[in-house]
Amino acid sequence: MDRCRTYRDPKIVPEHGIPLDQATKLHTHPGVIAGINAVCTERRPAMVIWKAPTGPECDHIVMALEEYIELGDFDRAPDDVYAWDADEIRL
Repeated sequence: MDRCRTYRDPKIVPEHGIPLDQATKLHTHPGVIAGINAVCTERRPAMVIWKAPTGPECDHIVMALEEYIELGDFDRAPDDVYAWDADEIRL
């Protein structure tokens, strides 16, 4: 059975999101950027979240990244580590 998405399709970049082609410039895995885009809002644009995420935002970004990997949107990293500028997400 096909799985429904919980988070925004990573190909859809909202108006207040970060284009995935900015991942290299931001030293951030594209799946993390997509996760940030999935939780951003007009009041909390993606760049604000990228710079200073709240705890709940981080939780949702990790869950979105896991979903994107499970659905095949992004390849799983061999070490399960995904860059987020000077930080990282470990799955």
